[in-house]
Amino acid sequence: MTKNTQHISVAEAKSTLESLATIEKDTAISLRAPLWLNVIISCSYGMGIFSWASTRHDNQWILGVILSAIVFCIGVGIYLYRIRLLGVKPKIAPKSRSEIVFGVLLAIGFGVVVAFSRELSKDDIWWASYVGALITAVALGYVMHRFPSGDYKTGIYKHD
Repeated sequence: MTKNTQHISVAEAKSTLESLATIEKDTAISLRAPLWLNVIISCSYGMGIFSWASTRHDNQWILGVILSAIVFCIGVGIYLYRIRLLGVKPKIAPKSRSEIVFGVLLAIGFGVVVAFSRELSKDDIWWASYVGALITAVALGYVMHRFPSGDYKTGIYKHD
């Protein structure tokens, strides 16, 4: 075995950690969707939840679900294409345990909101569909802005 005889000073270690944090922050900022695209994706998702919760009596709101799903998919496609143009290979599946945990917790949270807004709306609580749509749209917009890499450990403002 070889021994590592190099010693690193405290200042060099701090400098290296600061540069790594800056690189990580810059990468997260470059992965972030533009504000207009974030609004389109989040609002189309919220509209889909609103439309789904409003389909209480087999009415025309299912068209809202279909249209918002189309707009959502187009928005996500534009985002992935934009990331590809920047030279970053888009990541579809999670790569680490923290990304899996973050994705599962988000899925559970969104699923609970969708289920409650649908069930409460079916029980003639008309405002539940509005609240569910607002919660999901704001939450998705926040998550897309704050955690563009899909990992809660590398949020944009973590090192500030």
